[in-house]
Amino acid sequence: MRRLLVALVVLAAGCTAGTPTGTEALPSTTAPPPPSVTLTESTIDWRTHSYELTSFNTVTNVDPDTLVDVEFATWVLENEHLSVTLLPEFGGRIISLISKDTGREQLYRSPVGVPYQIGTGVFFFDWLMVYGGIFPTFPAPEHGKTWFAPWSFEVVEEAPDSITVAMSFTDTEDYPLSPPRYDGRATGLSVTWILTLASGRSAIDTEVVITNPGDVPVSFEYWTNATLAPGADSLAPAASAGTEIVAPIEFVKIPSYWTTIAASEQRTGIAEVHEFDRLRTFGGWDDLGIAYAWPDVRGGSAWGAINQDNDDGIIRIGDNAITPGLKLWTWGYERSLRGDPPEAGPYVELWAGLTREFFTSTTIDPLSEIRFPETWAITSGLEGVTDADEHFVIDARISGDAIELTAAALGGATEATLTASDAAGPLGRLVAEIGRDATPVTIPLDRPSDGPIEIVLTQPDGSSRFVLSP
Repeated sequence: MRRLLVALVVLAAGCTAGTPTGTEALPSTTAPPPPSVTLTESTIDWRTHSYELTSFNTVTNVDPDTLVDVEFATWVLENEHLSVTLLPEFGGRIISLISKDTGREQLYRSPVGVPYQIGTGVFFFDWLMVYGGIFPTFPAPEHGKTWFAPWSFEVVEEAPDSITVAMSFTDTEDYPLSPPRYDGRATGLSVTWILTLASGRSAIDTEVVITNPGDVPVSFEYWTNATLAPGADSLAPAASAGTEIVAPIEFVKIPSYWTTIAASEQRTGIAEVHEFDRLRTFGGWDDLGIAYAWPDVRGGSAWGAINQDNDDGIIRIGDNAITPGLKLWTWGYERSLRGDPPEAGPYVELWAGLTREFFTSTTIDPLSEIRFPETWAITSGLEGVTDADEHFVIDARISGDAIELTAAALGGATEATLTASDAAGPLGRLVAEIGRDATPVTIPLDRPSDGPIEIVLTQPDGSSRFVLSP
């Protein structure tokens, strides 16, 4: 009887004027909107030369004449603009980052895995094999000891407009066969890589968390390795000759043994330090080699690569006071096309480090953690980048009595108020629609300025502040 009374009350409350009493309301046929961010399980296929591993992860029985097909389990994060493929079981990496707006890939992916530098003492396990993507390297220099290890995977938070996941690794195993320049003992440190994809964003936001649960300080190295091929064919990604390295640096340090690339740049008078000019473009690398930002990359928050043939770019935005290191590597443009050596591939490899160079360690205190954000933004139409934050990527310069600025919004089209000022006060102001594609804007200046000039872009989600030097 109680259930009947409740039903009658609900029915009466649902009646409105003009609706016959007792007529049942029809159920809604409108389906709820689909989630704007999704996470799905998938797989990816790869092919490698045949090889075996010892119990200490050294490589043996390599047969380059036999190819082996490998299938990895993956997770795919998608929103309206990006498709991000995560590969936890082989190095905890982003193996693919595709712009759905253009259909183009932004990361290099090796078509065939080739074990190389076997027994030379270069790498932690005395060998390496390139797959590609973006991935943490830890706790040793070069590619560390986690590049092919399985990482744990966890869904941290899942909502219709945002999904956060994490990949984690704890260094608990000793490796007594590591080359002499490496410390093969386990550090006990953990790394968790937290990744968030939100609705409407053309960027994936990440955070690296390094934890020391022990009671003594630990020395280690950490680098995020980004193997870039912006604006590439999604089925066969490769960097073009017109791929340009964009970074807020004027000089690079090139170790003396990389003689060919060192010869392509102007010397500065400081040992191993050269101007950074020809090596900005992938086609300008006449051979393989390493260059480091000198003295470091603290001069800005953004660096990355832009394909100047189609204006696709991938830009890393981070706190470079924490990650002052920027290491550059390519195989050399022509060599990479020839596959000389066989493991060479056409990509631009950029590394973000807690230290300025390889084999320079940092220390984490006991019972503490180191955290830092890294946003990987996909841009379209930008020819260069002078600065960026979580809302905008900009390319700005002072031109006569105006500021010429091109901006791209990482969260889609938005109306922004742009103001320019210096220490003496306001210089200029305008309102502009800045969308996902690069938008050129000119801010007329009311008076000359010796700078530096602060540019503020204000929009509903907050304000972005950039400093522009004359």
